[in-house]
Amino acid sequence: MSRHLVLADVHSNLEALDAVLRDARTCPGGFDDVWCAGDVVGYGPFPEECIARLREVEALCVAGNHDVGATGQLELSWFNDEAAAACRWTSDHLTCEAQQFLLRLPQSLHVGSFLMVHGSPRDPVREYVTSVQTANALAAFCNARHCIVGHTHCPAAYCMDLSVSHPAVEGAVLCLERGRFLLNPGAVGQPRDGDPRAAYGVFDDDAHMFEFHRVEYDVTATSSAILARGLPKALAMRLHCGY
Repeated sequence: MSRHLVLADVHSNLEALDAVLRDARTCPGGFDDVWCAGDVVGYGPFPEECIARLREVEALCVAGNHDVGATGQLELSWFNDEAAAACRWTSDHLTCEAQQFLLRLPQSLHVGSFLMVHGSPRDPVREYVTSVQTANALAAFCNARHCIVGHTHCPAAYCMDLSVSHPAVEGAVLCLERGRFLLNPGAVGQPRDGDPRAAYGVFDDDAHMFEFHRVEYDVTATSSAILARGLPKALAMRLHCGY
């Protein structure tokens, strides 16, 4: 039996990432490995440290739009002003080794019965999946039974072949035995669903169950570090309201 800690949108938020790792270790059964659906960096103040932490746990990662933006693989004109400023700041504060880590990230990865991408199976880096209608249309592009995405910063669970959504709130447990599912664990480092707590998922591949989790972290420490390092003020303020 294996349990997989499923992350997305860490966004250089070390306080949130460490809180998730601690919390997931205390869950019954813990976890055996880590899957990360992109955006390791961007927005937050600790890109180098978050890369190092994910390397420590040997996380399987794909590239997100901020990862490719910070390494010059995506034009910054695609981003809004604050996101572009964060990409430029991140690029200036990465060692060559950290840059190489990001450059080597694939845009898609097969992990178990899942295709893992940041955006969608149709556009792995840029497309947002925000509705059951979109998820249903993406079934034809998913060459695995299920799909893990990030990018929206909101937990979500869609059944691609039945055109239905399922609760993705804290404590929700979803059985994946019947149907093809597209799952978003929510954002570790910058939630946008009105809940400032870090979000993550755990997939138990023996029981075929996916669990949604939330955990508090020191938001003030991260927002203070954002301001101290000269990143846009709005990126610090939004953490307190979870948007």
